[in-house]
Amino acid sequence: MAISERKRQKKLKKKKQKQNLAKKLSNTISSKNPVTLYSKFPIYECLVPENLFDVGIGTVIISRRSQFGEIGISAFVVDVFCLGVKNALFTIADENKYETIIKPQLTQDHEADFENIHPSCVRKLIEDSVKYAQDLGFSAHPDYKKYKAIFGDIDKSMCSENYAFGQDGKPIYISGPNETPQQAKRIVNHLIKVCGEGNFEYMLDIGDSLGE
Repeated sequence: MAISERKRQKKLKKKKQKQNLAKKLSNTISSKNPVTLYSKFPIYECLVPENLFDVGIGTVIISRRSQFGEIGISAFVVDVFCLGVKNALFTIADENKYETIIKPQLTQDHEADFENIHPSCVRKLIEDSVKYAQDLGFSAHPDYKKYKAIFGDIDKSMCSENYAFGQDGKPIYISGPNETPQQAKRIVNHLIKVCGEGNFEYMLDIGDSLGE
């Protein structure tokens, strides 16, 4: 009986220590940028649509797992044909919620499988797409600067892949559902100014028009 009681007390002590550590982590998260905090944890997975460079746009996911099993997820909507990072988000979830709810939500609109690639290549892909867009005069989504902290100490020079942006050497602007006809017109007019007529392509949603 005495041995069993000692074991029970030992388990209770460990449980309390873990709870205290979890509480400390929670307090740290609330007082700091949680993305920066999670950038210190090991990579859980890095996902990219297999057809990203065929369709031009897709969601790229980088996730890291804390010692308590919670997963920090940064997701970026990346336009590799023209605009770079069009949207960005960050959230924290337990593994079950990530696998059964969040990841399916992030990947459900893609008509392709996702592949888990090396973190260095994910960082290179995202950052180089932003640089390509910047060279055309387009800025990344405002939340990109905050949520890219998930990269942490990932060294993109370790990636041997060479990503070619645009298509056939030209930018291609494909209007999205969140862009108004007026915004689409401004983007096309900007490309005319920067690239010149015939040096880029564009595709607009049905109903959009470049007219006044």
